[in-house]
Amino acid sequence: MARILLVEDEPNIGNIIVFKLTREGHEVRWEQQAGSVLEAARACSAELVLLDSSLPDGDPFQLLASLRDAHPVVMLTEFRDGSTPERARREGALATVQKPFKPTVLARLVAQLTASVPA
Repeated sequence: MARILLVEDEPNIGNIIVFKLTREGHEVRWEQQAGSVLEAARACSAELVLLDSSLPDGDPFQLLASLRDAHPVVMLTEFRDGSTPERARREGALATVQKPFKPTVLARLVAQLTASVPA
C-alpha cells in the first residue's frame, strides 16, 4: 500500500483517519503542526498528502504550493461555500474532501489515487 502524510490539527478527525487508513494497509504519518509538514513529507517519502484546509498555525495554501510538485495532495475542508475546494483544485490539489466525510469514502479515494504506487 502507500505512505500517506496526514496534516490535521483536530485529534478526533486525525484518529479516525489514521485508524481507517492503517486498517486498509497504508502507512500513515500524522502531523498536527504546519511547521513540521515539509520535513515530514520528505522524511516519510509521502506518496499522498491529506492536508487540512484550516490549520491554526500556518497557511495550508502555502503548504499546498510547496508540496504539490513532489507530493500529490488532497485537501480536507469544512468550508461549504465552494470557494475553498475550487481554490485548492486550481492551486494544484488532486482532489478535495469536504468534512464531515465517511471514512470509507476517504479510504476509497486514497486507494484510487495510490493505485499506481508500486508496492
